[in-house]
Amino acid sequence: MKGKLLLPVLLVLGLVGVAYLLLPKGSHSFYGTRLLNPKPVDFALEGPQGPVQLSQHKDKLVLIFFGYVHCPDVCPTTMLALKRAYEQLSPTEQARVQVVFISVDPERDTPEVADQYAKGFHPRFLGLTGSPETIQEVARTFGVYYQKTQYRGPGEYLVDHTATTFVVQEGKLVLLFSPDKVEETGKVVGDLRALL
Repeated sequence: MKGKLLLPVLLVLGLVGVAYLLLPKGSHSFYGTRLLNPKPVDFALEGPQGPVQLSQHKDKLVLIFFGYVHCPDVCPTTMLALKRAYEQLSPTEQARVQVVFISVDPERDTPEVADQYAKGFHPRFLGLTGSPETIQEVARTFGVYYQKTQYRGPGEYLVDHTATTFVVQEGKLVLLFSPDKVEETGKVVGDLRALL
């Protein structure tokens, strides 16, 4: 009787042991929203030195945030959060990460103004913009909504916009951070390191 019971117990223990050995070691549980089917993305926008193509940064992890320079709240808050996360990375890790601010207000934000704004948070950050049509196309690619609001006249308005931070790896959108999640510096850094 003992022999009949011992065999199934040993078989189950053996299967558990094999399953344990097959588990991936050191797998990271992502804090941001990981896309199960990474979406290929690319664009060409204007920087202060001329056209910039996302594919130029294919060897880097690219964090993209859509906003505008005159934004009173979510843009500076998010850019500060990205600065904190970037500065938590080692110099070697920083060299493999590019933060990009894309202005959804091309009427007021020239490429120079957008880049100056981004560099106000960190000198290695990049600010881009483009024609209204190009910005609309790029925003659509990422599922970003934006619209002028509280219009008081030319140059006097706010812009409602999606406040998600997008993470692109090797030309594919792989991870999203909502505005509240991007504030959790340690967890954002953990996700970035897992991707690097």
